[in-house]
Amino acid sequence: MRMIVIGAQGQVGWELTRRALAQGHDVLAWDQAELDITDAVAVNQTLDASGADIVINAAAYTAVDKAEQEPERAFAVNRDGPVHLATACARLNIPLLHISTDYVYDGAKTSPY
Repeated sequence: MRMIVIGAQGQVGWELTRRALAQGHDVLAWDQAELDITDAVAVNQTLDASGADIVINAAAYTAVDKAEQEPERAFAVNRDGPVHLATACARLNIPLLHISTDYVYDGAKTSPY
């Protein structure tokens, strides 16, 4: 299986990449240098050429305090980036696994998030 792990230099992305490689998967481990998820054109072009079977998004703007000072950048990474990925993956019929945190999904709801 060919996987793309976006945010591969982060803690979760790093571990996902390590484990997927250990299980023999073909992994494209990307970070911002390889793919800027805030750029819809780049996302579409890159995923079109990737041959991926699944995309795992572990990328995030995680500097909570700094996000207050840079809300545009935080929204671009945490809102727009996943939208670009979801749109491209839907067009290509590739599953997208988006990873988030308990700050967003605290488990308190009784219905799907």
